[in-house]
Amino acid sequence: MGRSTTTSATAPRRARWTTLIAGIAAALLLVTTGVASAERPAFAASYPSFDDVLEARKNVATAKQKADELRALLVQLAEAAAAAQAESERLGALYEEAQLAFDEASFQADELQRKSDEAAAKAEESRLRAGQFVAELSRAGGADLSASLFTNPDQAESLLSRLGYASKISEQAEGIYAAAMRDQQAAQSFADQAVVAKQKREELRIAAEAAFQQAQEAAAAAAAALAEQEANKSRLELQIKVLEEDLVITEAQYQEGERKKREEEARRKAAEEARLAEERRRAAEAAANAGNGGGGGGGGVAASGWTRPAYGWVSSPYGYRIHPIYGTYRLHTGTDIAASCGQPIAAAASGTVVYAGPNGTYGNFVMISHGNGLTTGYAHILNGGIRVSNGQQVSAGQTIAAVGSTGASNGCHLHFEVRTGGTAIDPVPFMAARGVSLG
Repeated sequence: MGRSTTTSATAPRRARWTTLIAGIAAALLLVTTGVASAERPAFAASYPSFDDVLEARKNVATAKQKADELRALLVQLAEAAAAAQAESERLGALYEEAQLAFDEASFQADELQRKSDEAAAKAEESRLRAGQFVAELSRAGGADLSASLFTNPDQAESLLSRLGYASKISEQAEGIYAAAMRDQQAAQSFADQAVVAKQKREELRIAAEAAFQQAQEAAAAAAAALAEQEANKSRLELQIKVLEEDLVITEAQYQEGERKKREEEARRKAAEEARLAEERRRAAEAAANAGNGGGGGGGGVAASGWTRPAYGWVSSPYGYRIHPIYGTYRLHTGTDIAASCGQPIAAAASGTVVYAGPNGTYGNFVMISHGNGLTTGYAHILNGGIRVSNGQQVSAGQTIAAVGSTGASNGCHLHFEVRTGGTAIDPVPFMAARGVSLG
């Protein structure tokens, strides 16, 4: 997110897990007990037919009343769509915040576990070294040198020399023992920290999943409200004209007109899909000619079933960086691919769309599930550029959206994510292992 080259900053990450857990939990509680459980703005149970409108037009008073009712329906539809969209944006932002908190906790838990494993290995080496030292000392003989001074006075000079050597050995033994203890304590400390970090990660995972479900439902409700408005707005406006102007349209005539409109829309969509496919083919060809190909031989689907989601250059890789918008040191959970706004975004592999809507700083966002806990995410999509819906099955290489710069973004690009079990991983090696280069 945010088209920027990764910065090698070393600013310390602030521990804000507890605050985030509490804040997210409180927000989700509000959602589940109030806002989300509240009834959505009600849609009209039914709409009048054109035959009903023509009948109402026979009486001036009835015609005016019916026109007022239709205008009220138009207002209701607009308000319902706006309210649903606002709720979707609010819950999308909450989901993105919860996901980021989990991502940071997951990354840090993995880091602590890695350090714990390294410290444990070092402690084991120290323990073995101490054991070897004791064994060697034992083999060298453990006689009481002080007693030998009395029993063998003629060898006093030699024995005193040996005592000095023994003293040095004792100091060395103490050093080895102290080092082993320090290593063991360090290993235990990292192990304890890793346990706590994993517990916090689990709490944040649960919070993120709950936030995702709420955002998913809100996005679906917003899409339904918009579809309801789009499906009836022109109808209601035309019916008002029938009531107020010298216009006669029967229900049969209207339905025939709608059928033709649907056919025309289907042709338009097919032409648009063909245009986007050709645009993607040309982008793949240009990338291949520039020596930046990869992904199924110039834009096609690789034998692995995966393909490149967009064509451009990697402007910011996965990992911690200074955020180009906020200036804070935070985890960048994906790979940014710089591309022109409007360029098609393809599904990286076949799967099911599980999210399509606003997502906080991600802007417009699509997530696809590929099964077994594996998902891909596509962020900063152009406004109006989402071309799929929740629950839709998509195939690898299918156009799902258009590149944009929505959310916390400073230029047209695709923020591409790969997650396993909800945890973000570096997309570049993941895709490379499947025969696909991201840039």
